[in-house]
Amino acid sequence: MLSPEDLDQLLPAATHAFPSPVPTQNVSSDEYMPRPQSASQARVQSRLTELADELAKREGISRRRFFQSASGMAASYLVMNEVYGALFAATPAEAATPEMANARADALKGQFIMDFHTHHLHEPLAPDVFNLFLNTRKMARDAGWNPDIPNRPGSHADLLYDNYIKEIFLDSDTKVALISSAPQPGAAYSRPSTAGPPTLAA
Repeated sequence: MLSPEDLDQLLPAATHAFPSPVPTQNVSSDEYMPRPQSASQARVQSRLTELADELAKREGISRRRFFQSASGMAASYLVMNEVYGALFAATPAEAATPEMANARADALKGQFIMDFHTHHLHEPLAPDVFNLFLNTRKMARDAGWNPDIPNRPGSHADLLYDNYIKEIFLDSDTKVALISSAPQPGAAYSRPSTAGPPTLAA
């Protein structure tokens, strides 16, 4: 986990990250120091801003609203193809035509979804661990990332196995999930230092 000194070097992603459908730089999960934005990531952000402004104006909507649409997602993949090479099956027509983008999104609703990084916690929970994870859930809800998280004070039960099964397999489209390790009391964590401008924390 990051120390207070580490956190002092970071900016909150909820307020400082570029609000595109796909992140344009690395963010931290509070488990590691993120790398500063690379030159390629900066090119993606610049080109995506330009394209989104053009297409949003054509549709008569804001850039923010465009990024919330299927066309905004298509534009993000399209720009990454321009910068990194043809990796994603996105077309200029989908970015420019909401009907085509929506049709593509509808066609993919039944696809197989596998989540490679999931956690649940075990009792007993140390108060600092309990508060850390509950605050993370609250942040995700308040930022609009997952409005289905209940708008109420969190409880131990929210972090345990039974609720994990409910949220992963019953409340989402996930078919297979991998449980990654969780911090344990007394575990040692390296805290690498970084140089350069502040980067983003989740």
